Amino acid sequence: AAPAPAAPAGATRDCDCCFDSVAVTEGVFCPGKAHFFCGTCLTNFLTAFKTAEYADQKKGKGRALCPMKDSELPFGDGAIVAFVPQDVFDDYLQIRIKVAEQGIQEQMEKENQDKIEELKTKLAAATGSGEELELNKHRLKIIDDIFTLKCPRCGAAFLDYDNCSAISCAACKCGFCSYCLEDCGADAHQHFYKNKSKCPNEGGPLFIDNAKWQVYQSRRKGKLLCRYLAKVPEALRKKVADLCAPDAKDLGVEMPEDLTDKALDPEAHGHVRMQLSVPRKLRGRLAAKAKTLFKGEVKLKLPDPKAKVTVNSASGALQVIVKKAPTNDVKAKNIAARLPNGHDVVIDDQWVECGCPKEKINNGFVKEKHVVGRPTGGSKSSIADAGGHGGVLVRKQATQDEGKNSIKFIDDGTEVNVVRHWVEVKWDGPAAGGGFGGIKAGKGFVLAEDLPEDDVQLTGPVDGCWAAAAEVEKELEVEVLAKVEGAKAGAKAKAKAKGRGGRGRGRG
Repeated sequence: AAPAPAAPAGATRDCDCCFDSVAVTEGVFCPGKAHFFCGTCLTNFLTAFKTAEYADQKKGKGRALCPMKDSELPFGDGAIVAFVPQDVFDDYLQIRIKVAEQGIQEQMEKENQDKIEELKTKLAAATGSGEELELNKHRLKIIDDIFTLKCPRCGAAFLDYDNCSAISCAACKCGFCSYCLEDCGADAHQHFYKNKSKCPNEGGPLFIDNAKWQVYQSRRKGKLLCRYLAKVPEALRKKVADLCAPDAKDLGVEMPEDLTDKALDPEAHGHVRMQLSVPRKLRGRLAAKAKTLFKGEVKLKLPDPKAKVTVNSASGALQVIVKKAPTNDVKAKNIAARLPNGHDVVIDDQWVECGCPKEKINNGFVKEKHVVGRPTGGSKSSIADAGGHGGVLVRKQATQDEGKNSIKFIDDGTEVNVVRHWVEVKWDGPAAGGGFGGIKAGKGFVLAEDLPEDDVQLTGPVDGCWAAAAEVEKELEVEVLAKVEGAKAGAKAKAKAKGRGGRGRGRG
């Protein structure tokens, strides 16, 4: 909106909301120039706009309209940024991102529904050859039953996701999980609360932003698509897959390359997908041994070591606290951020806070790569320099600095008492697509337990996978907590083994 005409120096005006008389320079005119609002009322209005109905937020495409309801013109950013606190303005910008994302989703769903109606019309008219009709039936089934999220009770399509995965159907009021689609009665929140605020079947967090939720949905749809294609006659399978490929691409669903029965539905052929929790420092070693450890049909899949990782509170909290310094201090001055479960971060380094009675060190920090096994608070471990130099530097603080930050070197084999395992991380802000709920880019320390390491995958015959998992534990000398994907939370992990871990006089 264009700025209001310049007012005479010292001019005042009554705020049209609170009716206080304030200097014109301490408030802003609405886009239609008919109303004037002081900075305090403008702040209150934008704060309330954050929790307004989506329909109201959508009117101005995420921009606020005059609260007096007589203008369809939105406030310009430049007109309001000088009158509200930065955090309020940041939250206001996040509304625009949310509305844009929701708009894209609505458009995709509309196009999806249009495709369904077009296919139904074709099938009703019975136009085309016999094979073409058969292919269109399969495409309709895939789009309508797999690519469209539906209520598990009444089958109504669900379109309006708003960062909470405990969904309530607008048609029949069924409460269901947006990840596994389990009917949870009237309210699906308990489905998550019973499992540390995560879906017990798919592992997705209760609260997650729309973009990351779509990643989970694309993965689920991909699995269902594979299972469906496995039941399509081989003579038609590739044609059905090719026909649905553009629809899948529009939704971000990955199409399978291998269309054999065993590849599409491994569980139906005695194969499983198994999750392993492998310390990140040992994954290079695991990759180097893959050819000798994994034989026959058992395959290993390791995540990209440079890829972002996801925070997920081990205590079941809805967010993970990031500290500016790796200490127990939970005062505001030491809180770098509160990241919601599902937020992506990049790992910069890992540190083990420990004591060493033998060397009379009460508390210090060692790079995690030099500590044997999987360091957990309250346990004992030993030092093994990852560079093979025979000793490791203990630092006063978890920084690369030496000099005044150095305590002393301790030799390989020295026992240490592990206090906590910290991971130094950084994350993007909204401009890079990484912000959620107004979170700005930053860096800090999180407890390692809040960065799950269970993203290593084995696929193959069930007995072969369990045997391979045992071989991994034997080779790495650390417990990998093997679990078959899709098993209910609390399913007992197998393949127990005592851990010792990686080998590592290393400064870092």
